[in-house]
Amino acid sequence: MDKKTLELADQFSNLTIKRQMKILALKSAYSRLYFREIMEEFEKTLLTAILEKNDYNVCRVSSVVKLHRNTITKKMKKLNIKEKKRKTKKTQEFKRK
Repeated sequence: MDKKTLELADQFSNLTIKRQMKILALKSAYSRLYFREIMEEFEKTLLTAILEKNDYNVCRVSSVVKLHRNTITKKMKKLNIKEKKRKTKKTQEFKRK
């Protein structure tokens, strides 16, 4: 990325989430995407990030986002989010050796 883009990205990351969302909402309002597409993309991006942060442990994600685990599983299917294989302790120990 060029220097200007990096500076803008840094400024954006320093904003509050509410301010970042307002900027994204204003940009989206002028795009050719439909409301449903925008909301699905946001939901997919957010859910994927939370799943990755919690090693795709749906029960843990459930408690974090306050949704039932079955609801999260249904959303994963609807949004075509594939569950990644979780790293077990045995897998981690095997990779160390």
